Amino acid sequence: MIRSPGDVTTTDTVTTGSTHEIRTGSARTAIDLLLVTVLGAVFLRVAVWPTFVHRYPFGVGPDMPVYLWWSRVGTAEGISLVGERPGTPALIPTVASALGIGLVPAVAAVQYALMPASALAAAALARGRGETPRLAWLAGAVLAGAWTTFLGGGYLANLALVAAFLAAGACLARRTRRATVAAALLLAGGGLAHPEFFVVAVAVLVATASWSWRDGREPLGAAPHGRADAGRVLAALGASVALVLGGILACLIGPARLGGDTSLDGMLRRTGQWAELRSVYVDRLVQNWRRYAPFMTTALAVAGGVRARGFTRRFLVAWALVTAAAVPLGVLTGWYPPDRILTFAFCLPILAGFGLVWIGERIGRPWLAWPIGIVLVTLIVAPAMRDWRAQQTYVSPDELYDLTYAGRIASTTPPGTPLVFVVDDPSIEDALFRLSHGLNMARAAVPPDRAADVAMFLGRPQDLVAGRPTQRGDPVYDRASADSLAHLPEAPLAIFVVRELDGDPAAVTASGLTSWNGILATNIPVQGSLRAGAGELSPSDPSTIARATLRTFLLFLVIGAGWAWWALGGSSRYAAGALAVAPAFGSTLLTLVPLALERLGADPDRGWVAGLACGVAGGMGYALLIVRLAGERRHPGREKSIVQRPTELDA
Repeated sequence: MIRSPGDVTTTDTVTTGSTHEIRTGSARTAIDLLLVTVLGAVFLRVAVWPTFVHRYPFGVGPDMPVYLWWSRVGTAEGISLVGERPGTPALIPTVASALGIGLVPAVAAVQYALMPASALAAAALARGRGETPRLAWLAGAVLAGAWTTFLGGGYLANLALVAAFLAAGACLARRTRRATVAAALLLAGGGLAHPEFFVVAVAVLVATASWSWRDGREPLGAAPHGRADAGRVLAALGASVALVLGGILACLIGPARLGGDTSLDGMLRRTGQWAELRSVYVDRLVQNWRRYAPFMTTALAVAGGVRARGFTRRFLVAWALVTAAAVPLGVLTGWYPPDRILTFAFCLPILAGFGLVWIGERIGRPWLAWPIGIVLVTLIVAPAMRDWRAQQTYVSPDELYDLTYAGRIASTTPPGTPLVFVVDDPSIEDALFRLSHGLNMARAAVPPDRAADVAMFLGRPQDLVAGRPTQRGDPVYDRASADSLAHLPEAPLAIFVVRELDGDPAAVTASGLTSWNGILATNIPVQGSLRAGAGELSPSDPSTIARATLRTFLLFLVIGAGWAWWALGGSSRYAAGALAVAPAFGSTLLTLVPLALERLGADPDRGWVAGLACGVAGGMGYALLIVRLAGERRHPGREKSIVQRPTELDA
């Protein structure tokens, strides 16, 4: 049986120590606060590194266009149209409106700001109640910061869930009722950002609660109050599941969600090509395997599983066990990408931080743990940083301009006219990528009220005009082309061939279509000049994205600070942990509140709605904090009655 050492019952009371103890504690708190601040600044700089190195005008990653059209269409036409992951289409436009920036820099800024938010939340989880060796939580934070780069390449919704999940773990480790309520809100916000991976989070929490309950049943066990831990976990989990299900059901009210495959994975899954999908997943895992530094990370994580203590240990080890079961299952079945399970496994870098402390204790010279830790952390982080620096953006300014021009032409057609964009490429792999990428970019560029009319055809434009699929002898390509043709409506089609979506230069001169300035061809006659539409997207620039990232992170911090201190505060010992989870609280509340306001009828297009959302999201936290502080002032000597582990043993 696996047990958690050091679980005993104590009561957290207000005590008065010596002057020396007070000064030592204050100095430690100041140092920890400074370290958290420095870590946040470093993580922010790392997040925008590819943008500065390559001068990108867009955020990195292949999924960036998805969040662009989700945000634009969700704001203009309603969240129900993009309700697959309703949290992010509520968060991104709120940040854009609150900061007065466009959607293009807002998507990049939210994506990059969530990276330090996740890494700092990992530090808070590793700190526990403030007595964890500094090396453990510092190394865990740095390694988690490197781990965020695996999600920073476009997996924005997953990052939002990670930040919330890690912060929820830190709250549950605090072991108070307030922190349990806060954990429920964090889990709900993360679950609405990414409902699919919320299932993994639920599995981790169920495993944690089961382990805690089993340890608590032992009369002389190591965790006599494990049942209380299990109760808190299940209470937070139950409340969050109810909120997530309620939010998803609420997002079904209104126009039906837009169909279409936003990724190659989705197309293969929808068309039943399971063997090809599994092959894609396995290839992706093999290609990315080395960036995880698997041997060093796993060895340190195993050692860390021995060194960590209390609830934090159970939470992280349960997470690792769920990961160990889920990765091979994904490889064998192809039900989900196993590589994504690994990118979500932030338990590994955090446990690795504890593993460094274990090494120092084993060699009998704790001071040696620091130089050893620096070397090992550098070796683990280096591959991740190398890959992060090489991250690409998948959108070019020309592509956005060309598709925006096509959107202006499309706006001259009657509503409901199918807008069919032709995609192809001499490379089969690139052609299949363009099929989903083109759908995402076209929906982002056309007027939001015409996004539902967008459809794709994979193949040659002359085949589309003739009403036949394109056959190239590749079974996946041929099936995708036939499927794209079969899903076109039985109505006159508005056909567009855009140079950035078709790798064949001759495509824009196809017969039956009129070429416009060599950038696109269409069968729609255009007379006179085309006026710009409202809210058209435009490229950003590196400096704007960097400033927007900093402002977004500070917005998260300010909104979440009241919530964090209300949930985790109580003494200076918890100050650094509260500061570390504040950005995660901010991003979560800026997901929940705008989504609730939109579902209640508020129009996200109106600027005051974002201001109201920020005011409510942050104001509630500060109001709760004021009430708590007022209560403590009225009863300064009241015992807090918190069952918890001794701080010298608790992680």
